[in-house]
This record gives sequence, structure tokens and C-alpha cells, in this order.
Amino acid sequence: MPTQLIRNPVNPEQLMLLQEVFDTTCADHEIDKASPDAEALALILVNSLQKGSNDKDQLEALAEALIQSR
Repeated sequence: MPTQLIRNPVNPEQLMLLQEVFDTTCADHEIDKASPDAEALALILVNSLQKGSNDKDQLEALAEALIQSR
């Protein structure tokens, strides 16, 4: 039987945090918010938050690492 992934729903405060990190990262690195890179960033940030990374510094560090690796 396949392992089921458990993801927590995103609450309004977390959504605001995700939006802030996403917007700042896109602005700092001149990423078009409608681009595939931005979509990938958003997906990874949401997944990380749902798995327990709900600290702004952690999410910003993750975003920065993703940008540097592209």
C-alpha cells in the first residue's frame, strides 16, 4: 500500500507569510511572477510550509538556495 503524504492546510497567517517571501524573492531576483521559475518557487514554498517549515527565515533561506541553484 502506498504511503500517504499528510499535508496541513495553509491558514491565513501562513498564506500572508508565503506571499511575502514569494513577492520579496521575485522582486529581489527580477523573476516574473507568471514565469515557470516563479511557479516552481511557489510550489516548493507551499510544500515546505505544509511539511512544517513555517519560519520566515527558513523559507527565505530555502528561496535563496533555490534561486542560487537555478
